This record gives sequence, C-alpha cells and structure tokens, in this order.
Amino acid sequence: MANPVLVVVFLRGGADGLGLICPASDANLIAARPQNLRVSRKGDGSGRAIRQEIADVDFRFHQGLGPLADLYEAGDLSLIHASGLPEATRSHFDAEARIERGMFGKSLPPGDPTGWIGRWLALQKDQGPMPALAVGTAQPASLMGAASAVGETLGDLMIAAGNSLAPALRARLVSGFGTHGPLAAPMAGLVQLSDIIGARLWSDADQAVKSYAPTTAYPEGNPLSAPLMTVAQAIKSDLGLRVATVDVGGWDTHVNQTGQLNELTAFLSAALMAFWRDIGPLQPEVSLVVMSEFGRRLRSNTAGGTDHGRGNVMMVLGPQAKGGRMVGAWPGLANEALEEGADLAVTTDYRTVLTEIMAGHMGLPDPAQVFPGFATKPLGIWG
Repeated sequence: MANPVLVVVFLRGGADGLGLICPASDANLIAARPQNLRVSRKGDGSGRAIRQEIADVDFRFHQGLGPLADLYEAGDLSLIHASGLPEATRSHFDAEARIERGMFGKSLPPGDPTGWIGRWLALQKDQGPMPALAVGTAQPASLMGAASAVGETLGDLMIAAGNSLAPALRARLVSGFGTHGPLAAPMAGLVQLSDIIGARLWSDADQAVKSYAPTTAYPEGNPLSAPLMTVAQAIKSDLGLRVATVDVGGWDTHVNQTGQLNELTAFLSAALMAFWRDIGPLQPEVSLVVMSEFGRRLRSNTAGGTDHGRGNVMMVLGPQAKGGRMVGAWPGLANEALEEGADLAVTTDYRTVLTEIMAGHMGLPDPAQVFPGFATKPLGIWG
C-alpha cells in the first residue's frame, strides 16, 4: 500500500464522553450523577485508570472499553477530551452538518456543497479506482464534493455480468449519455471499479465476491464487525483507498443510559481491536479517528440518562502519533467552568484534531484548504 489511509468512525447520536473517558474522581461529577452513570474506581466493575498529565484527576476508561485501554497502554491510542464544535448547538442535525461540512459561520460560502473530506479528496491528483468508501447505505456529508463509493460490502459495488443494468451501462459508455453527459464520468468510474473488484475478488463458483477471510476473529453479533471488515478488505485489496467512513448509531442515551452504554462500548472496543489486529503490518499506514457530534450534559436526567451537551472526547488510533497520552486542556466540571452552567466546556476545536491528522498522517500541506478560515496551534499528537 503506497499511500496512507484515514478511517473516520462517527458515533451518531452524541456519545457521552464523560462516561466513555470518565473523570471518576471529580467531586462535581459525583454530585451530578448517580454511580451507575459514572465509572467506578474500585471493585469488579471498575474502569481502567488512564495515565495522563493534563489534570490532577483520576480519569478512567468505561469498563466496556478494555480493548481500547490496551491500545492506549501500548502507545497506539491518543485521547483528546473537552473537544467539539466551537459554536454551541444541541441539535443532532445541525451539529452533524457543521462538523461534517467543516466550515460554518462566516467561513461558509452560500451554496457551498462540500464536506471536509470531499475538499481534501478534490486536492488529490493521482487517485486510484476507489479513493473514498462510505460503508453503509448513504454518503455522509463529510464526503460531499468528491466521488466516493457507497456500499455495505465490496460486493455492493459490483456490476456483475448477470446484473440487468450492466449491458445498458456499458452500452451507454460507448454511445454516450446525450443530454445526461455529466453522468458519463461517474458511470465510467463505477464500471472501472466494478471490473477491478471482479478481477481481484470475484468467485466464478459462487457467482459472487469472495467472502472476506480476516486474519483475526471479529466478534460475532457485533454490528460494527461487518463494516470494519469491509474497510479492512478494501485496504488489503489495494483499491487505492485513502479515506473510509463508518457510522455507528445508537448513542443518543436520554433513557436507561447504563444498559445502552455498556453494550455500545463493548461493541465499539471489541470491533476496533479486531480491525486493528486484522490489518496487522499495515497499521503504520492507517490512522483512525473516533468522534461524535457533541457530548452529554454533566447532570443526569430523571429517566436514567443524560441529555444533549457540548464537550466530548475524540480518540485517535495509529502508531504514527505519540499515543498513550491525553492531550489538550481539561477545563474541569466546577459550575463556573461549565458552559451555560450545564455542560463540559469545549477547549479543543475538533478541527484542531482533524487538521493535525491530515497534516501529520495524510500529508496535507495547508489545513486551510480543508478547513477554510481556520488556524490553530498543533496539539502535539504528531511530532
């Protein structure tokens, strides 16, 4: 694999960063939430302690994130707490749109149709057959403005000989698209990608793309296993992949957060560890970022959950970075430090993390090309 790859895992719904990476010893957290919405510091259900130097606080991984704690202690994972949007919004739709577009306020040109990954892809001149893959059924807004493959498996991208569309598409590529000329280039790209996947992965015996055989076992029944296996297969198949996106839903925990978070964290950490082991020797070429649109409020609600908040935690996985560290600034949870007296304040603009990944790992010379009007000091995740 000649070029570095970025994998973006988006936790849809607003993950509770205070529950994922918990300031377990903070007296304000203890006063604001019952024990089941905090991470224990002792006992069988305690979370793993996090070595860090940003605050005199006992931070703990949620007990379901044991595999991620292993990666942190191995020096492969970095944590950026109190990160998020610089502009307050508690609307899922609005927050996701702002994060994935990567520009807002005065920097958003009227009618601009692009997302932050799409702008980066548009800068790449020598693209392989599949520079971008959105694993799922829809293209996220971050990929707007550039061509990307969208599918739950690589087989979804095949226009096999038996597909009723295949003859018509191939005939159109020869005869032209008439008044629909703009369709010619994307259709030609789709047919080219289909042919390459067919040549490398097609099984005549099964009349289907060969089943992927990972080098490690992914957890069965885990909804994140199949999407990450698709990403791993795409990376290993040398399809020119540069960016992949994976969405993980279910993080809007207004009610019964304890049970939901226990299940979600176990799914997330087990699948990410399996993916990381699966790509094995390709790890130096891959960086993975975990993010969400916003965090949850400090104080729990009366339904056993937490409502929409502000600051959250981002995670960066990759041996290229200086892992095993929590970076950024921790504002604390005292009332005077909270945003609007309710939420963990944002001290690190999420774009700071992404620009450092794009510059340090993906070789972006000028972050303003991807995040117009944004300038920041590096956190030191790289270099």
